[in-house]
Amino acid sequence: MGLHRPSSNARRYAHAGRPIGVTCTDSPLGRVLVATTDTGLCAVYLGDDDTALLQTLYAEFPAAHIGSGPAPKAAAAAIAAYLCDQTPLPVLSLDPVGTSFQRLVWQALCRIPYGETRTYRQLAGELSLPASAARAVGQACAANSLAIVIPCHRAIGADGRIAGFRWGIARKQALLMGEGVFLPYLE
Repeated sequence: MGLHRPSSNARRYAHAGRPIGVTCTDSPLGRVLVATTDTGLCAVYLGDDDTALLQTLYAEFPAAHIGSGPAPKAAAAAIAAYLCDQTPLPVLSLDPVGTSFQRLVWQALCRIPYGETRTYRQLAGELSLPASAARAVGQACAANSLAIVIPCHRAIGADGRIAGFRWGIARKQALLMGEGVFLPYLE
């Protein structure tokens, strides 16, 4: 299954020498870091502390010139407004970094309508993969650096429970509830 494993070298050298603009803003889910290249968004992170979010960005893109590009204030404002339930999320230019498999999974995530979910197994089926590929689909979701914009929060466990979310289960729950998703298994 080497094809499905994230390539740490590809990510390490992604955007090497390229400027990445970055800004952080408040949201109902905590702090949001938004980073962009000249091509589009490359990172949307959720957290509690700007320093920790920036450290994650530096760790994911160590060869890039972080902070040297124009700050993506318009994209950050659009994402924050979406999280405040003020407006639909507009179509934003994206510049994701991932393997071919990860990109296929992310495209499938983007096809899940607002207010709906899919299990990791259903996503595997939509990609014409066996049910046993559900774990690889979950790993691709975990590698997604574009929280909310690539809606990995809409992927759930086979039993309908909220499972894994890079930015925390409470945030995933809040995102799904904000979209009106019925969550029968809240602990």
